[in-house]
Amino acid sequence: MGREKHIKIIVWVLTAILIIFVLFPFYWMFTTSIKENEEIFAHSPTLIPHSFTFKHYVTAWIYGKVGKYFKNSLIVASFTVILSFLAVVPAAFSASLYRTKGTKIISTFVLFLQMFPGILLLIPLYIIMKKYQLIDTYFALVVSYSTFTIPFCFLLTKSYFDNLPRELYEAARIDGCPDFYIFWRVAVPLILPGIMVTSLFAFVLAWCDFMFAKTFTNTERTRTITVGLSTLQGTWTVEWGPLMAAASITTIPILVLFSLANKYIVEGLTAGSVKG
Repeated sequence: MGREKHIKIIVWVLTAILIIFVLFPFYWMFTTSIKENEEIFAHSPTLIPHSFTFKHYVTAWIYGKVGKYFKNSLIVASFTVILSFLAVVPAAFSASLYRTKGTKIISTFVLFLQMFPGILLLIPLYIIMKKYQLIDTYFALVVSYSTFTIPFCFLLTKSYFDNLPRELYEAARIDGCPDFYIFWRVAVPLILPGIMVTSLFAFVLAWCDFMFAKTFTNTERTRTITVGLSTLQGTWTVEWGPLMAAASITTIPILVLFSLANKYIVEGLTAGSVKG
């Protein structure tokens, strides 16, 4: 019994060290954003600020135009999730319901696409967007983000459909339900937690992208917040207060979404664990 207690203590200590290791950069980022400039550039760094100020948030939001970039990222990420699921959910249901050689080939092909880094699509997509004069538009960002969110969402959503008992589909067909009714009234409500989890991760992928946003945006009109953060770093100096304030603002939607969707995350991750 004593040995098991010691093991538990060791596990808890290692877990606490890991949590501190992961959360400390976020703590340092936030505390730096509320420190006075004198304390930020002091010779001896302080873990706990001696005084608090929110002027860096005002500077970043208004003068650093983080508010505009925040809105752009919110629009682009939201429409990316909508576009992805309009394409993914029916396709994933079809691939799960009609288990033929063709659907297996499609699923394998989508999985194969996940192995390619996004940078391989950068030049072809840029040529296409340039040809059709779509550079510096929301549409270009949504389409480019969909190239990696759609395969990701398809694989996850299909796994949720696959975990549903086949007897549900057969019972609905015996009752005379068409496939669309089975899809909309039977399958989708049952995997709704999984769809919420998948959409959350798709939103995070689109929100955190830098490469495509940097390539396909030229002006403040469509620049996303990840690219906007890089503009806060000057040529000769770095305004650490506004930069850390902007970085803190960037993490807010992710924290809010994970907090609100915590219930769906638990249900989605355990969906299908007991089948039949």
